[in-house]
Amino acid sequence: MLVDTHAHIHFDEFTNDLSTLFDNCRAAQVETIITVGTNDTDSRDALNFSINPLVLDKAKGIKIFATVGIHPHDAKLGEDAFLSVKELTQNEDYEKTLVAIGECGLDYCKNFSSQAEQFRMLEWQLELAQECDLPVIFHVRDAWDDFFAIIKKYPKTRGVIHSFTGGLKEVELANALGVYFGMNGIMTFTKDSSQLEAVKLVSQDKLLLETDCPFLTPVPYRGKRNEPSFVSATATFIADLREQQLTDLVSESTNNAKKLFTL
Repeated sequence: MLVDTHAHIHFDEFTNDLSTLFDNCRAAQVETIITVGTNDTDSRDALNFSINPLVLDKAKGIKIFATVGIHPHDAKLGEDAFLSVKELTQNEDYEKTLVAIGECGLDYCKNFSSQAEQFRMLEWQLELAQECDLPVIFHVRDAWDDFFAIIKKYPKTRGVIHSFTGGLKEVELANALGVYFGMNGIMTFTKDSSQLEAVKLVSQDKLLLETDCPFLTPVPYRGKRNEPSFVSATATFIADLREQQLTDLVSESTNNAKKLFTL
């Protein structure tokens, strides 16, 4: 059974066909989905989705969890947004489905928020994760050096680099910190051979599977909206790349997800 450790199924893109989405999950043997918040408002939406009786009725046993966090693009929202996220972690209504802080991190590719704003927001969320004893879902793009410099200051942090696209150096640095690696559809269509070589060196006990749906649709579904059931395509690709039995990869990645997120 598979776990999609990073999805956004609370987004409006999925509102009209949730029943079909969950049917597809059952067919693909996806048993658990983590829907990830990206700012204070979106995080509340993710949590409410995870406890919505109408959603759970359609899920029919598929487990749904949620996270709260502020994406680096939205770091400019500042302290008020962070405090709103912090309040969500203290709401008992969500205590059974809240499993992580994030996604948060550093993104220097688009710089929708300044680097100073991103630093501050990331450190606030790292501190919150330690207060709540929750893992962190990291978003890192074109910012590896600063990212590793910051998380080294928080040695108790446990978490996953979502949508990992680093090379051998980044695998080594993340391994030294005990961080997990979230693999998604990018791996099925990347032209960067260094990324593929790096995936081969990720320790099996630190590998997680994800979709980041509705984004980053894997081969052979390119051109379609991504969804949790497509995580099976990524699993198949990575197993072949690493020359592993698919059943072993699925079993190990599912166990890793359960361990990191206490599912």
